[in-house]
Amino acid sequence: MAAARRWARSSHARFIGLILLLELLFGGLLLLSVTRLVENRINQSDSIVAASLRDDLLAVADDQGVPGLSRVIAKRIAGRSDELILLADADGRAIAGNLERWPPTIAAPSRWTKIDLYRVGGDRPGRFGVVAERLSGGERLLAGHLIEGSAQFTRTVEDALLTALLMALPLAAAGAWFVVYMIDRRIAGVTATAQGVRAGDFGRRVVLDGSGDSFDQLGGTINAMLDRIEALMSEMRLLTDSMAHDLRSPLTRLRTRVDRAALSDDREALQGAIEGIGREADQLLAMLGTTLEISRAEAGIGRERFVDADLPVMLADLVELYAPVAEDTGREISLQVEAGTHLPVHRELLGQAVSNLIDNALKYGTGGIKVRLSEHQGDAVIAVSDQGPGIAPDRQQEALRRFGRLDPARSTSGAGLGLSLVSAVAQLHGGRVALINGEGETAGFSVEMRLPKGERG
Repeated sequence: MAAARRWARSSHARFIGLILLLELLFGGLLLLSVTRLVENRINQSDSIVAASLRDDLLAVADDQGVPGLSRVIAKRIAGRSDELILLADADGRAIAGNLERWPPTIAAPSRWTKIDLYRVGGDRPGRFGVVAERLSGGERLLAGHLIEGSAQFTRTVEDALLTALLMALPLAAAGAWFVVYMIDRRIAGVTATAQGVRAGDFGRRVVLDGSGDSFDQLGGTINAMLDRIEALMSEMRLLTDSMAHDLRSPLTRLRTRVDRAALSDDREALQGAIEGIGREADQLLAMLGTTLEISRAEAGIGRERFVDADLPVMLADLVELYAPVAEDTGREISLQVEAGTHLPVHRELLGQAVSNLIDNALKYGTGGIKVRLSEHQGDAVIAVSDQGPGIAPDRQQEALRRFGRLDPARSTSGAGLGLSLVSAVAQLHGGRVALINGEGETAGFSVEMRLPKGERG
């Protein structure tokens, strides 16, 4: 009983009930409209027959007068069993016809109407369609014919349509159940995938049939979501492993400095150890701060701080800031602006991203450093290039990951967060990062941030 009550409250029951209700409404409207149409057509035909009989009798009255009309009426009622004719005087008394008296509900003249009347010699009333007219001498003429056959035909049509409606209801219920069954089958695949993922099978995906319908689109969206979740989990595992590896060295050095400081009685050595501990702590804090900024940018946090920025002026300030550093290493940094561009950007994060690119060019590149601002296919392109060997195409994705340092021994300074931050900042602005290795005369390496100039949500 409880199961039946639960099923009655389920979406299946509501869906089937809705289908049956719509079937009843549609069938009822169809039954009513067809019945009305048939009835109107039959009434129109019956009224034409009655009017024709009236016109014939009026023509006789005009030609032969009341006596001649009475004789014609007598002949007609003797030979026709379905006609109703009454010629009455002004007071309603019968002169000729097969009706004893004038019906009190019929006025003369009157349009075609239906009425139940007893004809002379009849033992039960009949259903007639009649019209009435008044003659020039004040007499009344009632003419019509029996319409019980028409009424029976109308009832037959009604019964047939009602029977068809009642027969259609179980078919509609079966059809609704089949539709629910098909929907359940499609949803069952989604449910099974969700249960598999919940059980730890993150490679499980919804099977698509390629139809492109709503269920296929839903399955595709869920699969894309699962792909993203799986990628994030892989990145999280990589991040955890990489952070554990990268934090081990500075923490070990920090512990060593603390131990040495604890054993030293030399004031100068103690001061140097404390300063070293401070530097190691600053490096750890910078690493954690950059990691947090990358996570916030990838999550879309910071768009509320977008302001309209003059990119040529912004890049010129950065180039001016790094010019002395480049000169100290015997290199040159220049700015090339091919298009003046104003964009709503996060000034601090975008400036840090470009600074990271310049730092990388100074640390790993060779030759002159060029910062270029241009436009390409509706995007603002910020590029930092140098004459260095670049990054092999098969390792570029690794370089863009957090802690994705390409030095297997991790012997050089840095945490492998520079390009990852650049990628996250580009993503925050709705753009992307491209790593380009030049060839021939354009040999060298370039990192491009491509930011769309349209609205970004």
